[in-house]
Amino acid sequence: MHAFPLRLAAALLAASVTAAHAASFDCKAAKSPTERAICGSPGLSTLDERLAADYERALHALSAAGAAQLKESQRGWLRFAARVCAPRATRRNGEQVAQCLAHEYDRRRDQLALAGVRVGPYLFNRIDYYSATHVGPHDDGAGTYAGFATDHVAFAQIDAPATAATAAWNAAQRVEAPAADPGDDRAASTSDDDPATDNDTDFELGCVGPRFISLAKKTAYFEHGAAHGGYDHEVRNVVFAPGMRKMTAGDVFTPNSGWATRLPTLFWNVYAQGRDAADGPATIKLAIQESAANPERWLLTPVGLQISFDADEAGCRACNPGPLTVPWSTLKPMLAAPELASCQGPPAKQP
Repeated sequence: MHAFPLRLAAALLAASVTAAHAASFDCKAAKSPTERAICGSPGLSTLDERLAADYERALHALSAAGAAQLKESQRGWLRFAARVCAPRATRRNGEQVAQCLAHEYDRRRDQLALAGVRVGPYLFNRIDYYSATHVGPHDDGAGTYAGFATDHVAFAQIDAPATAATAAWNAAQRVEAPAADPGDDRAASTSDDDPATDNDTDFELGCVGPRFISLAKKTAYFEHGAAHGGYDHEVRNVVFAPGMRKMTAGDVFTPNSGWATRLPTLFWNVYAQGRDAADGPATIKLAIQESAANPERWLLTPVGLQISFDADEAGCRACNPGPLTVPWSTLKPMLAAPELASCQGPPAKQP
């Protein structure tokens, strides 16, 4: 086992969990690649300070159990960043250590924006697992990180759940961690029949109210050597009272509102206003109509009702219509609960 990644991880830990990098070490004595990268890059120094502030904010907002979960996630991220941003690894991508770290810092800041945040009546945490495994010499290097097969898994949790229903919601969100990172340079077993793959499972938290949570689980995957990757999603809308259950159309729209016939037209109109709509294949209209009429595809967001599409679902990867949103102001006359039109979502990431 090489000792260098462990020293790099230790340096990352020191630089990332203190209040500001300038107070975490003396730049005159900087020795590790990470310390030198931070000292030599004002931009990375600023990111280091902001990430530290994000992390401390989340820790102080959470319960003791939630903070312990977040600390474990942070340690996992530190180990991951240490591996993929080591000098030998970054050279494969034609990067500098500072460039790689800046990317990882930005991504981690996005993740921490959903840790220790109150949305509606609930305080949310997020759990992240990471793995970066060296792949064999026959790998084509086309993965997200040259020389590595990577896994990232994240899921939401209600911090300190106070009811059986919220505890059950937490249990339903949990995702199995990827295979443990070996922590050394041992190569993964790869072949033409079993190529290396990058996987990313994350979530988008939509609207949250006293009796419901709207969330989408999103998965992206890329098999090294493939022409392109893929992605899919699953919407999970849950109502807590009376009793925890899946949200239905009746929870969103009044029975006689005509939503089933009106929604497909409304979503199609949103798509048709886009600049690429005229060149889209006919399969897109069918995909929009089917998703618009299916309550299990609706993500409730602060802006409005949203539908999304998996890779190739609309018949054309390059022309996938992406998320389409009908504003609440348009839907308000049909809503079963007027408060949906002012539902709360997670706060935006701080600059």
